[in-house]
Amino acid sequence: MSRPVPEAAPVVGLVLAFAFALFGLLFSSDHLATVLVSVGLLYPFVVFGIVRSESPQTVFVPDAVLAAGFLGAAPTLLYGVVAGRPLFGALVAAVVAVPPVLYHARFGEPVTPLSPDASLAVGLLAAGGLLAYGAAEGLLVGALAAAIVGLGAVDYRRRRGGRLRRRSRTVGVACCLGGGLAAFGVLAATGRPNEGLAAGAVLVTIGGALALDAGS
Repeated sequence: MSRPVPEAAPVVGLVLAFAFALFGLLFSSDHLATVLVSVGLLYPFVVFGIVRSESPQTVFVPDAVLAAGFLGAAPTLLYGVVAGRPLFGALVAAVVAVPPVLYHARFGEPVTPLSPDASLAVGLLAAGGLLAYGAAEGLLVGALAAAIVGLGAVDYRRRRGGRLRRRSRTVGVACCLGGGLAAFGVLAATGRPNEGLAAGAVLVTIGGALALDAGS
């Protein structure tokens, strides 16, 4: 009997994603949404191939995966800015880039000069910036982008630097919970309680991820 080849699954996903992307580019004016759906079609097949592969890092070379993620995310973000939809562009770019970054963190060698703690801080600041910008331009999109970036930063820190020390964990959780309460209070006071709940939920979720990452 022939051996199953899970590594072929991404090829199927690539064909489906390319077909949808081509259709969307030809018949839709919302190119960012086209990219988002195309990535949503592709990544489940890639994940299947990685999970079922006996040695995924030899088939899906970590550096190449990371480069592909950034080469897809950078023009997507730039297009969002040029098209006047920077927040949605940031969301789509996060969806494109974060999974390759986490894959590289799991299987590849570090390529950033930043320490794991510094990378976590940058990721959390970026998530906070997306949330703050979303409060003015579109909180649902900003909250989704912030959640992806923030949770990705926590997982990246775990992969690269191990579990957080309790002191660092406590500071991070306190900042997230305090920020969540502050965001809810400010937005509720301005007549936007639902958006306040969304912003608070994102920060509390990130804080929960940090709380689960405690070490000695």
